Amino acid sequence: MGDTVTGEPGYTYRGEATPAKLLEIARYFLFIGIVGFGGPLVHIAMMEDDLVGEDSKEWTEESIFMEGLAICNMLPGPASTQLGIFMGWIRAGNLGALVAGFFFMLPTFVIVVFFSWLYFAYQELPAVEAMFYGINPVVIGLIVGAAWSMAGSALAEGRGHAEFDVGSETWSVDYLLVGLLAAAIVATAILGSNPVVQFVLAGLVAVAIYRSDWVREHLRRVALWSVAGAILGASYAFRDRILDLLGPTLRGAIQASPIWGLLVAFWANPWVQLFAFMVYTGSFIYGGGLVLIPFIELYVVQEFGWMTSREFVDGIAIGQLSPGPVVMTTAFVGYKLMLDVSGGLLWVAVLGALVATVGAFGPSFAFIMGFFPYFARVRENDVVQTALTGVNAAVVGAILGATVTLALESFVDAFTVLLAVVTFELFRRGVHAAYLIVGGGAVGMAWYVLVLP
Repeated sequence: MGDTVTGEPGYTYRGEATPAKLLEIARYFLFIGIVGFGGPLVHIAMMEDDLVGEDSKEWTEESIFMEGLAICNMLPGPASTQLGIFMGWIRAGNLGALVAGFFFMLPTFVIVVFFSWLYFAYQELPAVEAMFYGINPVVIGLIVGAAWSMAGSALAEGRGHAEFDVGSETWSVDYLLVGLLAAAIVATAILGSNPVVQFVLAGLVAVAIYRSDWVREHLRRVALWSVAGAILGASYAFRDRILDLLGPTLRGAIQASPIWGLLVAFWANPWVQLFAFMVYTGSFIYGGGLVLIPFIELYVVQEFGWMTSREFVDGIAIGQLSPGPVVMTTAFVGYKLMLDVSGGLLWVAVLGALVATVGAFGPSFAFIMGFFPYFARVRENDVVQTALTGVNAAVVGAILGATVTLALESFVDAFTVLLAVVTFELFRRGVHAAYLIVGGGAVGMAWYVLVLP
């Protein structure tokens, strides 16, 4: 038996795999992966038109498709990719999910790896430097433009304390959510705190404020979980001091043990570090692909030093040029890390891109194939929905906070600032990101060659 829809015991989510179904899934998602320029909304619209309803392939009913879309939007990871995995899953079970996800991401992976090779092979050329002189501020404008749209939706999810017009748009905002968004900007840009911690705290604050009646009714349970969370958080925050308090003898004994040495050697392996970090990132990039920006900016750029801020911004631009999710920028990160580790071996760099991709998208497969029925039940929980209201605001703040650091690298003069502002306005007016990036590269090269000394 398949997994059943909540409230509809006679209907099963998960289908049964046959060679004909798997071939059908592979062909369709390879097609979307090639022609699906325009981002997640285009992918979702194509799947709804082609796979749902009487005039389509009729893989499922409209109600099931919409429930799957709602749950994919609730989960960490790229929503359109997860929806594709979901559609493969309901069509042909776990094999269908794997085939759908693989062929959906294959064209984007090939494009990103190809451009990664071009970039790192020729990035020192003056022409390439001039091109990215214009592309970098365009990427900043695109990120802020996307965050602007996300903020409009996120801030309207609360109680609607204020309503005002911004250009042609009417914004309804909740002051608490504005505060959570601002706090996340400060925490990311100035304090450099972990995005996951920000999201958890924002969710807890939203529940405490919006659902104070529920908190009072379950005070004992809330208190126990709060104490446990505080202990775990404090242990992580002060882990080095705790080890120091254990004393040099005990600490030395722990570090001298064979198990400790094995763990240290295991973690020191760059392949393990890359895969583990990407799994961690893929598990918590709630709110869409752009949420990977604060994660990678904090760890890959600042803590690990795998690439510079400038290279990371360039990687985002490469990810934006492809028809697939921005999360595929992780392939660029894996390519760069293993290119350095191997001393320039191309096949090792490509394998690094593959490992990074599997790690970043692996959680999306696990969420759909292993836990979808559970998420279908949890989605109806009012407390979970309230927590996600706070998380949404913190997500936008974390993206903007990380963008501040990246902008400092991208804005080298007044012209680049102007280019970012123009990009922001054009993107808000509906101009496609790929056109803006290509145009920014052309403008940057012309300005770099004709105006700059």
